[in-house]
Amino acid sequence: MMPDVTFLVSDVTGAEESEKLERALTRLEFVDLVNVDSERDLVAVSYEGGEDELGKIEDAIEEAGYNAEPSPGADPAVD
Repeated sequence: MMPDVTFLVSDVTGAEESEKLERALTRLEFVDLVNVDSERDLVAVSYEGGEDELGKIEDAIEEAGYNAEPSPGADPAVD
C-alpha cells in the first residue's frame, strides 16, 4: 500500500517549473508518481515509505526552491 501525500507549494508557475519540480521528486528512488497542479499550488506524491521518506520529499521540494506545506486533508482525486 502506497501512501499519497499532497503538499501546498506556492510559486510554481507554468509548465517549465512544474516539470523541474516533478524531475526533482521522481529522482528519489522511493517516489513512484508526482503530479504538479500549478493552478491550485498542489503537488501530489505517491511514494513508498513513512516519515523519513516524507521528510526527504519535503527537503527535495525546498531544495528545488519552493516552500512546501503538507496540505491537510487534500485529496488529489477530489475536484
